Amino acid sequence: MFSLTGRGEVMCSTSAGDGTSFVPMAREDQRVMDFLREHSTILLTLFTILFPVVVGLGGTWLGSHIQAKGGLAQAKAAKEAAETAAAATLQAVREQSDRTAAASHAAAVRDRRTAAIADLLRAVRELVRALDRLYIHPDTGSMNGLYEAFVHARGPVELCAPTTLIPATERLAATTRNLSDLARDRSEAHRARARLVTLQHELPDLTAMMGVTEALRAFRVAACAEAFDTMTLHDAAIEALRQFPSITSDEAAAILLDCWQEELRPLRDRLREEHQEAMNDFIEQARAILGVND
Repeated sequence: MFSLTGRGEVMCSTSAGDGTSFVPMAREDQRVMDFLREHSTILLTLFTILFPVVVGLGGTWLGSHIQAKGGLAQAKAAKEAAETAAAATLQAVREQSDRTAAASHAAAVRDRRTAAIADLLRAVRELVRALDRLYIHPDTGSMNGLYEAFVHARGPVELCAPTTLIPATERLAATTRNLSDLARDRSEAHRARARLVTLQHELPDLTAMMGVTEALRAFRVAACAEAFDTMTLHDAAIEALRQFPSITSDEAAAILLDCWQEELRPLRDRLREEHQEAMNDFIEQARAILGVND
């Protein structure tokens, strides 16, 4: 409890047991109380004036803080959006680069395949034409080079072309080799037989020419059938050829050796037909692979 003494001091009374004691308040506290009582109106006025200002400043600071945080959030979002856009652009560039590289690779492969296929076709045709000429004129030294070119041209096709073209390539190569083997084995005899026709003037008459032709035919039939009289007919064929003084021993030997094999014309026609079928099949498949079919 508070009370005022005669000297103007404020006393604070406290109860202890059954008695009451008084404790003087500090003068500084008293002065504060007096100051507050004397200036209460002014303080209230200042509070009334300053409170809205403080509240306003606090609101402004808080708004600025919130706005700043919002700006940071916007900046962060903008940065993330820019990074996402950059990543997407980089990915698009990479994909476009990959597509361009793939297209370039596909074009290069197609060009290599086209060149390899064209080279093989050219080598085969040049060789086959040379083989046909071999039945008319002897080799002038070009056959080996043409055959090697054909063999070498096959390699790039087997390396560059799809595996689906390999069977057609092998068939084309096999039929080409068959024509080559036939020409190398029998073109000399064919040329010698053709020369007999040009030497008919060396025989007394056409009947003698027919006799030579029949003697060679009979020997061929017997030789292919392995008949018991093969050697007798062989000797008869030799005597028939001796009627041509201009026939050399090499030509006569080639004609007689050829008689041990089947007739050339049907065999050659069959091999040529097989080769043409293989060529057509190869070209058709190659056009499909290169995408140039009509």
